[in-house]
Amino acid sequence: MYQISKNATKQTLAQLHRESSSEFLQIMKGFSKSIFRKMEPLDMKKAYLAISESQGKYIFDLLVRNKSKHIVEFGTSFGISTIYLAAAAEETNGKVITTEILPNKCKVAAENFEASGLSPYIDLREGDALETLSTNVDDGIDFLLLDGWNELYLPLLKMLEPKFKKGTLIYTDNASFASAQPFIQYLRNNPDKYKTQRLQDEKGGSELSEYLG
Repeated sequence: MYQISKNATKQTLAQLHRESSSEFLQIMKGFSKSIFRKMEPLDMKKAYLAISESQGKYIFDLLVRNKSKHIVEFGTSFGISTIYLAAAAEETNGKVITTEILPNKCKVAAENFEASGLSPYIDLREGDALETLSTNVDDGIDFLLLDGWNELYLPLLKMLEPKFKKGTLIYTDNASFASAQPFIQYLRNNPDKYKTQRLQDEKGGSELSEYLG
């Protein structure tokens, strides 16, 4: 299994994982607002909502093994997942396009990227992903990470699908959530286009899918 070697990257990730491990109260505060209305991204402005360390290492290894260069992410948050992607991009001479709707998260994420030493490998776009990823994304996406607002998974997939190539990999976090099911059903209902498998059911579940072309 490939390992991240840069000390600045490892130290930044270790710190961010420590911080994210104690955010249960922040997440519960955000979820509590959905009792009275539909939840919004702003409700989670202080929450990392990050992938785990084991997920990050799995994704890093997957990208390096596959020599993935053209990497796209939906859901930067404070940048934990993006740093794993960018660490792989450094190894493959690639680039990560990532997008986050909340300005405060973009600001902190940019600081974390700088601390990790990986800023040159990251194109951080602030705003609605359906807008920020609608232009200036080249064809031939190697890898797509979906780790943002679940309701947007399916429209984003359909928007980016013309830019996929045979063998494009899609990693979906929180794949077990009810709001992600239209997306999951689309994958399973199109076996001529996608081969997909559930990787884990804990922590919201994750799915790895391959575009068959």
